[in-house]
Amino acid sequence: MPKKSKRPKLNNSFDFILFITVLLLLALGVIMVLSASSPSALATTGSSYYYARKQVFSAFVGIFLMLVISRIDYRRYAKYYKLAYMLSIIVLLLVLVPGLRKNS
Repeated sequence: MPKKSKRPKLNNSFDFILFITVLLLLALGVIMVLSASSPSALATTGSSYYYARKQVFSAFVGIFLMLVISRIDYRRYAKYYKLAYMLSIIVLLLVLVPGLRKNS
């Protein structure tokens, strides 16, 4: 008789509906950045697509990281939730420290 594993098997199926929703929201965000920033980007950088290109690059990095992290079993990093919580509180409090922001 085979031993039963204590860990339940994971269903690692990919959620295409969630992925399509993320892609649609990203596309909408890029369009909004392009429409809102193209005049000022043209005046300051000479290219009306400057900020849109930065947004698209960040979106691709985010999609790549989302696909990589989604393949990791959440129980592997669930044990670090207290550390992640404390780091996020510290980062949120950093906005209150004078002198850390970029003056433009």
